[in-house]
Amino acid sequence: MKKNNIFQGIIFSLNFLIIFAISEFILWHSLSIRFLFNFSVIILPIWFLIIYYLINKHKIFKLHPLNYIFTFLLVIDIGIIINIFSLKYFSYPAVTPIFVVITITLMMDFYFGFLSSLFFGFYFSFLIGNPLKTFVYLFVIGIIGAYFSKKIYSRVRIIIPFIISTLFQIILYFVFFEIDFLSWPIIAISNLFQMLFILGILPYLEYITRVYSDIGLLELGNLNHPLLKKLSLNSSGTYYHSLIIANLVESAAEEIGANPILLRVGSYFHDIGKSLRPLFFTENQKGFNPHEKINPKLSSLILNLHVTKGQELAKKYKLPILIEDLIVQHHGTRIKRYFYHKSLELNENLSADVFKYPGPAPQFKEAAILMIADNIEAMTRSMKLVSKKDLEDKFDDLIQDLFLEGQLDDCGLTLREIKKIKDSMLETILNMNHSRIEYPEIPKELLKEVNKS
Repeated sequence: MKKNNIFQGIIFSLNFLIIFAISEFILWHSLSIRFLFNFSVIILPIWFLIIYYLINKHKIFKLHPLNYIFTFLLVIDIGIIINIFSLKYFSYPAVTPIFVVITITLMMDFYFGFLSSLFFGFYFSFLIGNPLKTFVYLFVIGIIGAYFSKKIYSRVRIIIPFIISTLFQIILYFVFFEIDFLSWPIIAISNLFQMLFILGILPYLEYITRVYSDIGLLELGNLNHPLLKKLSLNSSGTYYHSLIIANLVESAAEEIGANPILLRVGSYFHDIGKSLRPLFFTENQKGFNPHEKINPKLSSLILNLHVTKGQELAKKYKLPILIEDLIVQHHGTRIKRYFYHKSLELNENLSADVFKYPGPAPQFKEAAILMIADNIEAMTRSMKLVSKKDLEDKFDDLIQDLFLEGQLDDCGLTLREIKKIKDSMLETILNMNHSRIEYPEIPKELLKEVNKS
């Protein structure tokens, strides 16, 4: 871990040294003593002592630090270069954090957007002078842009943070600097250009980094995706199981403030590994069970393959890194009880570890919600009569088992949130399995007479 931190420190230092040197050279055509002072005494300490420290506090960041830090740095670097040229060829009012904060907020969340606004403000305040006013001016605009970029689900709505941020930027520029009516068109045009640039570059940033915005996730959730079409053709039972899971997890996620879009789209893809050997899974079987002809250990290995092969497909098709996590974590390290019990009956004397899924156990709330939904849906499918009392008992037994097995230790769910998840899923299941009235039979002769008249 220590070596990894040192390596990251070297990479970050080189990144900002190059970007800062490019900035200075473009603006002043030379590297001055002021550049060395700003870089070594101000920029690097701000990055390591404030920004990088705060980034490491984020739970999701800890899952994939390289993906998230690469995304953060890439967007910051592009934003700095764009604004350096805006400063050089237009004027000071053209500098705006719009591209940086909106893109990072969309791809990550408001917390990362806040940090990007903080760093952007520090960077340009010491690059072009007047540190306090410039920092407050850029930081406030960035925070406004990040705040109004939360929960944007379509590209059209990106215009909302653009308009609001532009209006505030014009007002703040007049407050902090000077009343210059030639400045507001420059601010508006610069912000418009950066908004259009976001629309064009966002899909490519998502594909490169595998860190997707909600907009990108919704586009990915198109059921015509090659992996989903293959799943529907090869494993129709698994495909419809995935659609049911999507309904269960979405409402549960909304109840506790998790990401419903990530969970819905992740549910579509969580069992894509089953498309390779569909007949080994009960929902795709039609009277014949191939597990009856092989030993329990081999059955366990085949079931593990749907997780490992699913992960391989996720990497091959560049699915979001968090959806890859959902694929490998939705079974955690649970034991396949049916095959373990069968092994005990055959006196094979095998360790229980042989029958565990590869895991790991859920590391974030969305993965735990998917695990709960996957298990409760399987239980419901085996019930002949679905009643609220039986469902509640099964749900309570499931949660108790997951706690005893340590599957919920690292996901961050509280007991209150589990209660909300339970209530939401039970309501969804009961609504999907509601009873219908029995339609009376009408004699065919009467129907013919009605149709004639």
